Formats: sequence, C-alpha cells, structure tokens
Amino acid sequence: MTGRRTATATSMGTVMSIAAPADTDPEMFSAATQAAFTCLRHADDVFSPFKAASPISRIRDGRLPLADLAEHPDAAWIREVLDICSALKAQTGGAFDAWAVGDPPAFDPCGAVKGWAAEQAGATLTAHGVTRHSLGAGGDVRVRGDCGDRPWRVGITDPHRPGRLLAVAELRDGAVATSGTTERGAHIWDPKAGRPASYLSQVTVIGPSLTWADGYATAAMALGAQAFDWLSALAERTAYDALVVDRRTGVRWTPGMPKHVPALASAV
Repeated sequence: MTGRRTATATSMGTVMSIAAPADTDPEMFSAATQAAFTCLRHADDVFSPFKAASPISRIRDGRLPLADLAEHPDAAWIREVLDICSALKAQTGGAFDAWAVGDPPAFDPCGAVKGWAAEQAGATLTAHGVTRHSLGAGGDVRVRGDCGDRPWRVGITDPHRPGRLLAVAELRDGAVATSGTTERGAHIWDPKAGRPASYLSQVTVIGPSLTWADGYATAAMALGAQAFDWLSALAERTAYDALVVDRRTGVRWTPGMPKHVPALASAV
C-alpha cells in the first residue's frame, strides 16, 4: 500500500501533524483529525503559561488556588497533569521539576504537557475510528497500529548535521520523544543548576506512552553527564529505551534500543 492521508495544524507553539494509511475512510479521517486538533487547542488554552487567562497561569500567579480547583471545568485534566509532574519529579530525583522553572523559579508544566496532550489527541483519533495513525507534535511522535502493511517509520534527527537523520525507528504502537538544543537552543531548564541545560546535544526516548517518553527525555537533558546512567537504569526497570547524543562521548544507546532502531543492531 502506498500513500497516506495527512492533516496538519498549529498548536502549542508547534506544528501538529496526523497521518493515517491511505485506505482510511476520508470522511472519518476528516472528522477525527478535527476532533484531535480541537483537543490539542483546548489543552493549549488550559496549560499554556504564556496565556494570562489560562488556568495554569492563574495557578502560577496565585489567582487560582489549588483548593478551589474542584470548581473548575477542567479540574480533571489539571489534576492529572499535576500528578504526572509530581511523579516525574520523584522518578527523576528532581531533574524534572515543574515548580522550579526559570529564574526566579516558577510553575511551568510545559515539559510534561505536550506529550500528554498528544496522547489525549491520539485517543481522540482512536475514539473516532482512526485506530491506525501517526501523530507528530514537534519533535515527538505517537503511533498506533501500522502504516498499511508495515510499521510506522519515525526519523530521529542528527543534531550535528542539520537536515539529516541520525537513525530511523520502526514502531507499530509506541512513542518517540526527542529533546535537544538544535532547533530551540538550550531551552530545557536544569532546576538543580538554576540555568538552561546545555551539556547534551540530544536525547531520544522510545516507549509505550508519549507522556512519559517526553518527560524522561526532558529530565535526561537536565541530568547532563548523569543522563546515560540514569536512562540505562530506567530501561532496566521499564519499557523505555533511549539514545543519547553527547559531543564528548558520541552516540550511546540503552540495550533495548536496537529492537526499535534496527540499524543500531550492527553499529558498534
């Protein structure tokens, strides 16, 4: 089978793209993608720290006390993201800390929201009948099902050679999250150092959920020199594998990564 159905929209400060196999019903695809993009836009309205009226901005500024959250129409979403942020802080030893972003430290859950929102949008696609799809959110991708008669292929950019790929992942159900400094510079905050993280060039994490893959990739960038050891330990106890690009030590990957990126199996 060749060809795909595709749709794009701008949301959360980046381009969101959706693809499905060519045999997907066109009317179903159109309705599903519109619903998914609506979901993403609403997530941006709720969680953007750059919109003064968003609930997250109001929580950060003290205008929406958490004690009053039960009365908010998006309380379930907000509490879910707050719980994810708390879990990521605990799992990463504070390398991911949504309550200590910037100088002075402030609440900013952006490092967890994009992957989580993409998961919600993917679930929306599935609920509307598009069970086989790829959803791209900036440098992150969530795929479900297959791409016709083969896995989805997700390119991992080469941070040192603009416009070229470092590797290609092959997935039928899973997530690929990449964090780095190539496109946006050193934009990930290191809460322990109190400055943007710049030690690593790029981290890619592959696993079942884009929510956690995105959070882990963000935390690894903040961990810097300790990132690979932390990611290796993570891979031993979870279904998340990683590829780290470091100007000092080159490209390294956890043992399970070759099952997602076949080319790594012969690279030594």
